[in-house]
Amino acid sequence: MDLKSFREIVDRNSAKIAPHKASLDALYRYAGLEETGSYQLRMVADVLYDRARAAFSSGHRCAWETCRRLRTDLIREHVILGVPLEPYFEVINHLQDALRSESTAAEIVGNWDIAVEAALDHLEVSDWRTVQPERANARDFEVAKAAKRLRDNGFAIRLSPGWISLEEQSEALLIKRIEGLIADIGGLNVAKRIFASLTPLYDDDQQRYHLVAPTSISGEARPQVPWGYLLQLAVKHLQGRRKRTNTDAHWKKLTAFATAFGAVIDVQPYVAPAIRTFSAEGLLAFLRELALYDSLFRINQQRPADVDRLIRGMLDFLDLEAPTPAGWSVSQALRVVGYILDPARGKNGPFTVAEADVSRAFPEIPKAILHTLLAEVLSHPQSGANQNFSRPSDAPSESNKALGPTFFSKPLLHLGQRNFVVIDRSVCAPACLEALLTQLRAIYKHVDDKVGTAAERFLEGELARRNITTISGDYDYDKEHGECDIVVETPDTLIFIEQKKKALTRAAKAGADDHLLLDLAGSLLAAQAQAGWHEARIESAGYLELTRDGVKAMLRLSNRGIEKIAVTMLDYGSFQDRIVVKHFLESTLNATFSARDPSDTNRFAKINKSLGEIRMQYARKAQTYQPFMNCWFISLPQLLIMFDDVTDAMSFHKALWACRHVTTGTSDLYYEMARMRARTGAKSIQINNG
Repeated sequence: MDLKSFREIVDRNSAKIAPHKASLDALYRYAGLEETGSYQLRMVADVLYDRARAAFSSGHRCAWETCRRLRTDLIREHVILGVPLEPYFEVINHLQDALRSESTAAEIVGNWDIAVEAALDHLEVSDWRTVQPERANARDFEVAKAAKRLRDNGFAIRLSPGWISLEEQSEALLIKRIEGLIADIGGLNVAKRIFASLTPLYDDDQQRYHLVAPTSISGEARPQVPWGYLLQLAVKHLQGRRKRTNTDAHWKKLTAFATAFGAVIDVQPYVAPAIRTFSAEGLLAFLRELALYDSLFRINQQRPADVDRLIRGMLDFLDLEAPTPAGWSVSQALRVVGYILDPARGKNGPFTVAEADVSRAFPEIPKAILHTLLAEVLSHPQSGANQNFSRPSDAPSESNKALGPTFFSKPLLHLGQRNFVVIDRSVCAPACLEALLTQLRAIYKHVDDKVGTAAERFLEGELARRNITTISGDYDYDKEHGECDIVVETPDTLIFIEQKKKALTRAAKAGADDHLLLDLAGSLLAAQAQAGWHEARIESAGYLELTRDGVKAMLRLSNRGIEKIAVTMLDYGSFQDRIVVKHFLESTLNATFSARDPSDTNRFAKINKSLGEIRMQYARKAQTYQPFMNCWFISLPQLLIMFDDVTDAMSFHKALWACRHVTTGTSDLYYEMARMRARTGAKSIQINNG
């Protein structure tokens, strides 16, 4: 069913609109009811809804989805082409309301004419009009209005059933216009303006900007500025052109074009994920939206104060003082990193680091080695970063490095004359570890495997620093073997922590389906399947006997609850939101995935294996309303912030519980922790979400 056909059905049946409201007898006869002596209009409305549903012998859920798509197409044509909204808009709403169903997806079999006729009649007897349709359908209206603004500026829009986008040539022209404005203003100036705009969102305790979607259930949400995309282009054009136009007018034009572009890509959430529902069929589209939203609108950040501790922990298998073949040591690199991340250089936005100043700060580091660290190890090539980046979805596969050096892989940019730019401390902080690992991978074998093991030791050490006793080890249960990475005990709860080093790849961040699934399978699914077996076995036996380094320890359930935390070394953005984790695990309970590329068949077999294990665990435990309420997906940088107020196992439990039952709808654990702390007074922070 397309919108043109639907309009024709509505127009054809409009002449049949019944009934004669002035006559009670006629109203009841129309509904096929016997007159009862009382005017019960609701009974008539229910009969009409029944007629609409009965018009379809199957596929009610798909028909409901069709109504949703028809409404979106109608709104787009109304805003962009000026076609009438009514009566079609209200007919769709009434018909969709009648077709609400919990049935599984099936092919639509039925008569749309009969269903539409019943909806038209229902509109007469139960005339609940949608109040302020733009608020009730904010996303569809805002996307359409953004497309119209671009079309009015000369960029062709492709509008077809279920689809809206810029025409390919127009998209290229718009990107060229956006990049031209950035080059005119100067990339460094654009970066300064970006962070000046974001400074009100800066959290002093977390040392990060809270860039979250302004979701709303009442329709106040509006398109965001795609700050992440603008920053990626700003560093590409760092030097800009010789004739720069750093004016408010140019900045306003740049943000207007970028905001409209970001809106038309249509990945921004306008309502919180908590009130959305998903099927396995719609899961991939949801994951793509999340990944592209993070890339467009958010900026990868890390608390600078944690960088030194994290790097030392991740590289504890190395002698940090020993020189590498290039002459520099990790210890020397960390001193330079500490210098460039020092808040004394600049808390928010870009600042310049002069090699001469760093040399004076560390006279013990030979100048040649210092230059190597600044110009090669920690800095992008002089040609710059992101030189082949333009579209938000630009991302190479792991084997195709066509995109070249990406901004988030190193913290420094060349400015000339042995001067370097730090775009922002919080933004450049995550790149410090990656810059060192890039160098170390070329020197030592199996660095990533060693880093993964070091990450486990690091987390154990961080827990110990906070007086939290942990146990871990191997166990055997009913001829099955298991291994617990870390277990934290409190009087009420056992907390199983499983760590995975798998990072979110470039392609996954750009929304590539296969890479998204593979990355999530190697982190979230694998860890939850592993922790799920611990849960199932200890609930069955009442205890697990763990052995580590020949020492046995008895872990007893003792009627305690269980929490399962999958810990990643680096951030996964929106995917680490508890509501997103819940949707993902619930939607895949009955799903099986297959690889488009035959070379990925074995890797996808691992995804399905983990899903199969989670299904088995789900079937073995007592059915609950929220079967995955005790599942977490957290990164080490997030845990370090959570640990700020942790001094023992009970305060760790309290920090977890602060975010367990409340959601802000932003899909951002950092923001949720900040909000909960502000609410409880744990930290004296001020957060303005704009």
